[in-house]
Amino acid sequence: MTGRSMIKSAGIVTVLLFLSRLFGFAREAAIAARYGTSWLTDTYFAAASVPSILFLAFNDAIKTAFIPVYGDYHDKEEGNSLALAVFLLLGGILLAASILLVIFAPQVMRLVVPGYSGTQYDLSVTMARIMLPGLLFLGLAGLCSGVLHIKKNFIIPSLTAFPNNLVIIATVLLVGKRFGIMALVWATAVGFALQFLIQVPAVARHGIFAAQSVAWHHPAIKRMVILLLPVLIGSATVELKTLTDKIFGSFLTEQSISYLNYAAKIYSLPGGILVLALLTVLYPTMVELYYQRKMQEFKETVCQGTGLMIMLMFPIMVGMMVLSTPIVRLIYERAAFDAQATRNTAYALIFYSLGLLPSGVMLLFNRAFYSTKDTKTPMYFSFLTTLLNVFLNWLLMKPLAYGGLALGTSLSLYIGAVAMAAALHRKVGSFGVSRILDTLWKAGLASLLMGAAVWFTLPFLAGGGFLLQAVRLGMVIVLGALVYFLLAYFLKIRELDVALSMLKRRLGRG
Repeated sequence: MTGRSMIKSAGIVTVLLFLSRLFGFAREAAIAARYGTSWLTDTYFAAASVPSILFLAFNDAIKTAFIPVYGDYHDKEEGNSLALAVFLLLGGILLAASILLVIFAPQVMRLVVPGYSGTQYDLSVTMARIMLPGLLFLGLAGLCSGVLHIKKNFIIPSLTAFPNNLVIIATVLLVGKRFGIMALVWATAVGFALQFLIQVPAVARHGIFAAQSVAWHHPAIKRMVILLLPVLIGSATVELKTLTDKIFGSFLTEQSISYLNYAAKIYSLPGGILVLALLTVLYPTMVELYYQRKMQEFKETVCQGTGLMIMLMFPIMVGMMVLSTPIVRLIYERAAFDAQATRNTAYALIFYSLGLLPSGVMLLFNRAFYSTKDTKTPMYFSFLTTLLNVFLNWLLMKPLAYGGLALGTSLSLYIGAVAMAAALHRKVGSFGVSRILDTLWKAGLASLLMGAAVWFTLPFLAGGGFLLQAVRLGMVIVLGALVYFLLAYFLKIRELDVALSMLKRRLGRG
């Protein structure tokens, strides 16, 4: 893929992911307005987290192990037979796993929410049994995305969340009041299935499901399994950090899990749009460069990707912390979600937001290791950050309540990101750490000055209806962005220079 096509693909994916996230926020806003924050929403979010976390672990592992291997065969005669074998094998494994999870749902939920008892615990088991079969569809959806990414189709995988969000929004608004929280549970289960079904036609067009044979014994299957197991363990450990907050949250006051969940949805927006769009395009590029042994270009891609991650995520991190209350108020505060819920959710969002920068950097370093077919090192660091997360949650839970759980998550990510940078340096040699540090301090200074400027606008954001709040908040965000990018320009952040040069060339050609 050329530089121009990579940028174009990243742009399209970014727009689609942004629209998808907007629908995602509409979904969360509908849930918040209908059900607010209560022990019922706590229970739903805890039960829904199990298939979602397992999917994220499987999804990351599948695509990470599948893309480098399948990429060597997808345009060869045996490519479709190989892909079909993987679909059938994975489908069988996920089906068996889903059945076992449904059977042992009481034990699973006892691990997830050990602080629950009585009616709340029983309801969590019922909800989990309805939603856990969705793991089959979510896992196959991840495999479909991997196939389509190899085929350079980044658009369809970016659309998977749209039908899921629409089904949940329609259900909550139309029948949520009549059927209560269980309407949301069933809608979530249907949404899981749709994420797979929407991609099936695009995969079928490549002839995979019409393959004349199934390559059960293809040597690539063994290679995938060897790569898959460490990645799966590592990815599951990464996602366990999310589950850790809910485990500890079940021992705190009612509504704590709801506050953490609503805050986490906002916190995940930049990662779900900018980070994912960047990694979606960078990862296949890194895989190809390493496969061709173009090590200097590989390291340059890692360096530039890290610099871009820092330049983009640092100001968003600071801005989200400063604007936490207006953001939560705009998205959630209506009907059953009151002003107190806004303040409590914003409190969690401040601490979660601290982890935006290291989270994006760690994900990029993970992909860099995976590109070299090293799946064990990221697994070790996943264990490290999860253990740190558990310890920090235990340490900070008492003084900061659920805010301590969010802060523990963020602090563990900083330690993990620094450790991974050192390990990657040993693995591939110098990849421009001094240049990355130069970008870091300049982006940090520009972001802090931007944050100070935005802080003075907070009185301007108080009060008003939804439209007025949205306009005011949009104006402040645009102001903050202008301040940041002007400072970045005067501080001569290299990544900004590269972006501006590409923009000028495009405008010149236009």
